Amino acid sequence: MRSTAQKPQPSEWAGRIRGLLDDLKLSQAELAERVGVSPATVSRWVQGRQEPTAEFYVALGNLARPPHGVYFWERAGVDSAALSDASLRNVPVSMPVKLRDLKLVSTRKLSRQLDGAGNAVAIPLLNITAYGDRIPPRQNVTVSEVAIEEILLAPLAWCPHPEKMIAIHFDGESMLPTITPGSLLFIDSAIRERDRLHQRIAVIAHRDLGFKVARFQRISGADLLISANYKFLPVNVTNASKWKIFGEVMWWISRDPESSGKSSQPAEKPAPAQT
Repeated sequence: MRSTAQKPQPSEWAGRIRGLLDDLKLSQAELAERVGVSPATVSRWVQGRQEPTAEFYVALGNLARPPHGVYFWERAGVDSAALSDASLRNVPVSMPVKLRDLKLVSTRKLSRQLDGAGNAVAIPLLNITAYGDRIPPRQNVTVSEVAIEEILLAPLAWCPHPEKMIAIHFDGESMLPTITPGSLLFIDSAIRERDRLHQRIAVIAHRDLGFKVARFQRISGADLLISANYKFLPVNVTNASKWKIFGEVMWWISRDPESSGKSSQPAEKPAPAQT
């Protein structure tokens, strides 16, 4: 007697990932390298055995680009209705700070141009706080365990590696007046080579001290984190086994200390970071 049990249907998301591989002409190993997972993980994705997390759906969507990437963004929880008017001002109201109370600051010259969803990048805001001084983190968590609070949208022109963009919180006073407490940092986690980070603001992770933010400098064979606030001494991060590069801070949004509670819009031309 022939069994009437139905065969499991292939997952739509697995088919979409296979289609992305074909469109981009990437191998599974190459896709794994682009989004930061193992080739075995990508293999499980395309076979429908393991569904990507929200963070990796965002990365897949950024690789595919709208309109094809919208499917992956929606799987990550992005409201597709917001994509028709994508900009940094479309931050959900559930965030702890409102964007109108913040100002935009960039470490590089950025274009403010954004022409619809086709030029947008979805960036996960992780429930991680980086500290600019030696205050111990409230929660010392790894990126693989952390939750995504929101999905933020930014111009594609601002993101050299769109699939590697991550946003986190910042606290502490060692980066004053450059970066104020309560800021949101936007990080390119693809930039981790120490030579490339010389004289740039970076996030570096320590297994006990959590995430730190400062200007990275290579001096006479030593790697140092230099604070903007002269009251804080440099931190030696030469030991690469203890201090892991998390990425370069591309820009941040922060409260304007001179506004005294008055609302302000992001600057039309982002001010360069102080040196």
